[in-house]
Amino acid sequence: MGLKITEISEIMEISRPTMYKFIDMYENGEKEKIDSNVLKFLERAERDPKMQKKDALYYALLIQGSKGRLEPQEENVRRMVTATAVERPARRILLLRSKNAVDYMSYCEETGCEWESVMNAVERRFDDAAIVTLPKDLVKPGTSRTASGVEVPADHSFDIPKGYELIDLPPCTMLYMVGSPYDGEEHFCEAIEILNDALAVYDPETYGWKFDHENGISFNFGASAKKGARAAVPIRKLS
Repeated sequence: MGLKITEISEIMEISRPTMYKFIDMYENGEKEKIDSNVLKFLERAERDPKMQKKDALYYALLIQGSKGRLEPQEENVRRMVTATAVERPARRILLLRSKNAVDYMSYCEETGCEWESVMNAVERRFDDAAIVTLPKDLVKPGTSRTASGVEVPADHSFDIPKGYELIDLPPCTMLYMVGSPYDGEEHFCEAIEILNDALAVYDPETYGWKFDHENGISFNFGASAKKGARAAVPIRKLS
């Protein structure tokens, strides 16, 4: 997965020798002796050996954050988020559905992490692959509203990977929320938190718009040091 023992140890707040010891215990079946957070990480790594470095880093950080050990001591990401309304044409979206997922972590637990590299390899895609929240009319029986997706032009046809599907989308207006770039990928949890805080309080009605979650797909593009945290949500004009 590309993460060094040093990096994992720093995130888990343990020494390298201790981390090596836990790995040995895991390989010897002595799981009851392993720190609970380290055990969660090792079990996930075993289930998904092709997990990319940034996904492994994200998972490790979220595990530690569940204990409240990621409270930032200083601001590493600027608290600035821009909001831009963008008219989107008719287009298509490549989807990989889930059965029970409700967010990024549960989605990756269910489907693995290969979806991102598969979708980002699609030619003529409009943007990066994202975790998406589907409106109810696009949810199939036995599946969740949480999926992954990447948009392509309406006239684009290509070989659809097994398990994926390609559906047509009508024109719409999307509100793109973009956070500030930052130094160091280890700060992306903070970047995402800042973006989510902005989304929670943003009132589009002030500018003549209304959220339109019941009719459009919401996109969570995650975060990167170069691009910042990014999301896109459907909106429509107030009548």
